[in-house]
Amino acid sequence: MFNIFKKKITSSEFNYVDDIITKINSTVNYVYSSNDLSGNSEYENLKKESKTYQKQYIIDSVNYIEEILNKEFENQQKSVKKRDNDIYRYRLTAFAILNGLMRRNLDYTEKEWISLFELVNEKIIALNRNAYGFSLSDFPTNYAIQQIERTIKKEGLSDELSNFIKSMLEWNSLTDTTTSYWGSDLKKSVSKLSKIVQVDGEFVPFILKTNDIGNEVNAIVNHSGENVNELHQLLFLTYDATSSKPSKKFQAQTEKLINAIGKNKYRKIAQEILSIAVSHPISEKTETYTYSNEVREYKQYSYLCDPSKQFIKGIIWTMSPFSDKETLHILSKLLEKSYTKMPGVGPAAAAIGNACIYVMGNMRGKDGLGALSRIKLKLKQNNVKKSIDKYLVEGAKKYNVSVEELKEMAVPDFQLEGGIKSVLFEDYSLNISITESKVNQQWIKPDGKSMKSVPSTVKNSTKLSNQLKELRKEIKEIQKVYSAQKQRIDNQFILNRSWDFPSFKKYYLNHGLVNPIATKLIWTIKNETQSTSVLWIDNTWQNAHGEIIDWIDDTCTVQLWHPVFATEKEIVAWRDRIIDLELKQPIKQAFRELYILTDAEINTQTYSNRMAAHILKQHQFNALAGLRGWKYSLMGAYDDGRDDELCSKYLPEHQITAEYWIDELNDHDAYNDAGIWLYVATDQVKFKNADGHVINLIDVPKIVFSEIMRDVDLFVGVCSVGNDPEWQDNNGDRQTHRDYWTSYSFGDLTEIAKTRKSILERLLPRLSKIKDKATIDGKFLIVQGTIRTYKIHIGSGNILMEPNDQYLCIVPSRSPNKSTDKLFIPFEGDKGLSIVLSKAFLLAEDTKITDTTILSQINRS
Repeated sequence: MFNIFKKKITSSEFNYVDDIITKINSTVNYVYSSNDLSGNSEYENLKKESKTYQKQYIIDSVNYIEEILNKEFENQQKSVKKRDNDIYRYRLTAFAILNGLMRRNLDYTEKEWISLFELVNEKIIALNRNAYGFSLSDFPTNYAIQQIERTIKKEGLSDELSNFIKSMLEWNSLTDTTTSYWGSDLKKSVSKLSKIVQVDGEFVPFILKTNDIGNEVNAIVNHSGENVNELHQLLFLTYDATSSKPSKKFQAQTEKLINAIGKNKYRKIAQEILSIAVSHPISEKTETYTYSNEVREYKQYSYLCDPSKQFIKGIIWTMSPFSDKETLHILSKLLEKSYTKMPGVGPAAAAIGNACIYVMGNMRGKDGLGALSRIKLKLKQNNVKKSIDKYLVEGAKKYNVSVEELKEMAVPDFQLEGGIKSVLFEDYSLNISITESKVNQQWIKPDGKSMKSVPSTVKNSTKLSNQLKELRKEIKEIQKVYSAQKQRIDNQFILNRSWDFPSFKKYYLNHGLVNPIATKLIWTIKNETQSTSVLWIDNTWQNAHGEIIDWIDDTCTVQLWHPVFATEKEIVAWRDRIIDLELKQPIKQAFRELYILTDAEINTQTYSNRMAAHILKQHQFNALAGLRGWKYSLMGAYDDGRDDELCSKYLPEHQITAEYWIDELNDHDAYNDAGIWLYVATDQVKFKNADGHVINLIDVPKIVFSEIMRDVDLFVGVCSVGNDPEWQDNNGDRQTHRDYWTSYSFGDLTEIAKTRKSILERLLPRLSKIKDKATIDGKFLIVQGTIRTYKIHIGSGNILMEPNDQYLCIVPSRSPNKSTDKLFIPFEGDKGLSIVLSKAFLLAEDTKITDTTILSQINRS
């Protein structure tokens, strides 16, 4: 037998423990948990011994561990720098065996159990938690508590055991609030022990002993007023929320306690607790360490400790009976925060986020489902989106509608009428209106005149100030929901849905929030004999020529108008009409890009190379792909040169999956600190059916092909390095992609750029400041300045100067451009068009330029 203490242990009572551990370690390198012992013959033989033998082994093992820890401490005192691996291995194995045995039903008597914990506590005190100390978190405390719970269930609780457990609850090992992330969860131990001795109506207070939100939560609980006992019982239950979903038993117990507390009272308490979690910051801490005499820094991110997360998850589970706006608002914010990505960690609190999804998906009414559908658009994690989709599908079946109809039904109107409402504050009022996708606020005096700031009457009144505070929360929610509805309706194009006219009026035309979107879009309306495309103007339906259509009634069906189904003449007519009306559409529709199969795509049959061979900024591409509903995983320098990675989008309504192939560049050191490539290359686009077979492009529905290619064109148009005017400067010694940057920056126009050109052709005659100095020549907007003539590429926005095509680098400002922010553009969201126009305005008056960086380039011959 190999004795690790070199004759330090002479007592024969430990020899068999040492012998068992030695034999186990002779067959296993390291034992980190009881799972590593599975199948080990020595451990299996130990489990076959009598329960009395196993309980004695546990006692002797605790004494044995004390000797191990003392030996390690002795080495530490001698400044032994290198860890004794034999001692370390034996300690790990000893603890693993303890955990494994304590999970078994050993029929502990009360006296045996008390003796065990007295011994453990004695060792903890003796070792005094030195560097190699011993604590209850090291010991399988919760498994040991399960042992006595079984005994109590059979024999009841004696006074002796009750008094011992109460004394245990005063131990420093259990009252220490230091957060421990390893071993036994001592917060759970306190909860389990407290519930054992909470009998005959005796009150045992719940205390959340965590260093992050514990004090705030306890302050709320301590001021809860009546029915304190029931509240504390409920909080003990929430703290034990260890499973992925609440059990029926949990739901029944909490429902009973909530009724006893009072639903409204508990709802307010729970909302306050959850609001603490919402407002608790994601912390960033900079750590330094020395490696090979080099000092390095790294950042650590954290949100809540594990016990706090578990407690908050339990509180969320109790919110299923409530579906009021405030509860929904708090859960929505907590859900978004939970999936905030922390660098090097992942989601801030996935378990909390999952709990929010569960409760919102199961709460009474459709509001929770509607909120989930809106939040889904903001999330990046595909597995989370899939989970939300599951609840949306189940909800759709419950209400006997499609998922899209469910989303429509769940959109709140916030008591708006046509995107407008007025809220009274005694003699004053606050007008709220949606204009060009922004929620505007305007205070109105008693005489009907407007004012710029909050009235002093409102500021000086506690009641009115609180009313304003709540209204501002609602205004933020209106902005979020409105933006989500724009995105949802934009996604409707590819679905090619139809509505009966009564449903269309209810969910679109007459809906207080959706009305500002619907009344600026073109709709195709049909009955049995005729069909036309119309726009809602001056409370009438008018066609592209301004003619009023008076035959529309409740027998008609409605579809979103899409240029893929229109003639060229009709498309031009609508574009001219939108420009004449100076109507800014919230979604690009009249000027929506149209993608028709090319001869090259017909020849390749199964794939399109139209958007291949581009170089994209990977992180920007990943974010935009997620926003547009595509599934993509970042590629890095750690994945063995993986290529042919897919960015895909599944269209359940068409049973089609679109694939955009993406390749790694393996571009020297072009990756970030996490090893993620900064740039990727694009390849072909394919479509597959439900069986995974590639579809001939000619068989792909026109609307699907056009919308998918529009997405892909958008990825390239936004994320290509060719759009970066500083690319040449930033490239430094890496000139690998200079040719691509040049060819994209000044190459042929994409469909998005062609649309931009079409708009410029219509807008230029209206722009008094530049109409006499600017012309369009092929792919360039030519601007005649006083010093030079400038060629602005309509696609990339990059600039060449005549006469020698010298490159001019102008980096767009991040702040709004005063020369273009009030300029009419027929749709929202084209930043590229704004950049082209702002550069044109600047260069048309090049003698007024004061930026020395730009002047040095212009004056350089």
